[in-house]
Amino acid sequence: MISEVNEIVSNSPAGIFIDATYGYGSHFNYLKQKNGHLEFIGIDRDLEAVKNSSDEVLNIKFSNITDVLSIKNIFDISGVFYDFGISSHQIDNPDRGFSYLNPGPLDMRMNQDDKITADEVLNQFEEEDIANILYKYSGEKNSRKIAKAISNSRPLKSTEDFSKVLKDVLGKQNPKYINQTIKRCFQAIRIYVNSELEEIALSINKIQNFIKPGGVIVCLTYHSLEDKIVKDIFNDLTVTCVCDPRIPICNCDTTQNFKFGKNKKLFPSDVEINKNSRSASATLRYVVKI
Repeated sequence: MISEVNEIVSNSPAGIFIDATYGYGSHFNYLKQKNGHLEFIGIDRDLEAVKNSSDEVLNIKFSNITDVLSIKNIFDISGVFYDFGISSHQIDNPDRGFSYLNPGPLDMRMNQDDKITADEVLNQFEEEDIANILYKYSGEKNSRKIAKAISNSRPLKSTEDFSKVLKDVLGKQNPKYINQTIKRCFQAIRIYVNSELEEIALSINKIQNFIKPGGVIVCLTYHSLEDKIVKDIFNDLTVTCVCDPRIPICNCDTTQNFKFGKNKKLFPSDVEINKNSRSASATLRYVVKI
């Protein structure tokens, strides 16, 4: 949804703009080319992406986003863009262990300097803890049955081993349902390993105080868990009154700091989905600083 993102970013005031998910620079370079009134700074928690970038990119995770301001001696910014979820270069590299489609190690770390891996979760965590992770981050109804099967199949040594356990539990089902379930269970472990949902909330809540008037917070999410966090935070940021609706006159001291843009949320066009099937689940939300 690069054109939709660019339309939002182009209306932000002149100044510093942070691309909080640099990846391999596709959004960064497009936005930089189209917006001469902005100075772009990229960050990414994935050291591999940082090392392979042709731009100056800082190895910083979401929860430490305000470190950028300290490092660069910045007092306010024109906006920030988040492209949540996992990037294509991470999925497509079997050595990272993110995908069930290719054999690889049980890693799933977005920053390979982090300590916890999918291997540790699947081979060392208690059965109940694994079940809770699967249910919390994927809604998997067979989470306890899967967790028991994982415990009984240890040690799991690869993504293939994890996929096999899942397939054995699911048994004879519709192949599409099996693939969707495996995908969701891989996603659940990945979210836990990287504290993805916690990182989103921490980052937006930290950086909101440094957005200048007219500046924007732009978020692309790819599943309901991410989107709910962004939606709830944006609702809080744009609230105008917290009084009991039964009271005829507002007497609270609530100050509205942000407003919703022209659209509360946007979705990819059919043309884009046909070109890039991974965009099908994307939801774009943004707010503007008052």
